[in-house]
Amino acid sequence: MAFPLAAIGGSLAASAGGSLLGGLFGGNDVPTYEPSPLMRSLEKYGEQQIKPTKRQKQAIKREASTFGSPGAKEAFLQSYVGRFSTPFIEKQLAKSYKTPIDFEGGPYRDVASYAYGQQGLTMPEDAFQQYINLAKATNVRSPEAFSDIVRSGMIASDMVKTPADIAWEQQYGNMPRDPGTGRLIKGMGRFDASRVKELADAMMGQA
Repeated sequence: MAFPLAAIGGSLAASAGGSLLGGLFGGNDVPTYEPSPLMRSLEKYGEQQIKPTKRQKQAIKREASTFGSPGAKEAFLQSYVGRFSTPFIEKQLAKSYKTPIDFEGGPYRDVASYAYGQQGLTMPEDAFQQYINLAKATNVRSPEAFSDIVRSGMIASDMVKTPADIAWEQQYGNMPRDPGTGRLIKGMGRFDASRVKELADAMMGQA
């Protein structure tokens, strides 16, 4: 016996449409879909793959303990945020956040002094204390982030030579600095009176 395909298609469409409309307008014949046993097992398998093992936890804790300051330890732990399905890393971070940062005794003075030293400067103590206050106000804890604060402050204070400043120095000599603040005095060269005659002769072609 042949079945009319058009009739079958119309019946299925009507059934689907009735289910959809029933769901929209309060009907009770809307089909529900549950994950299959295979889907459930795959979901559990995926969670197991991103759940830290005991060995992984021990390795992470051991590595974190090698850092000299809580801020450096936290920067290391933050690199693992989002990797695991359990709050293992978040708990480690929350525990570390309770430890106050020793800006005076930790590596923070070293990284700040290094930033100044790269510009041929000695870091003033009052400047260091200002950086500490800014770090506390902005909740900066890692030495790397503290170094960024120092460098940003130096750039804003015209203490860091730009590529244009270096190019200027190649033509005119070392750019002078304010002896009190270390700020670059842009556009001015050092005047060497002893070389006036030499320069004048060179300009006149008499050298």
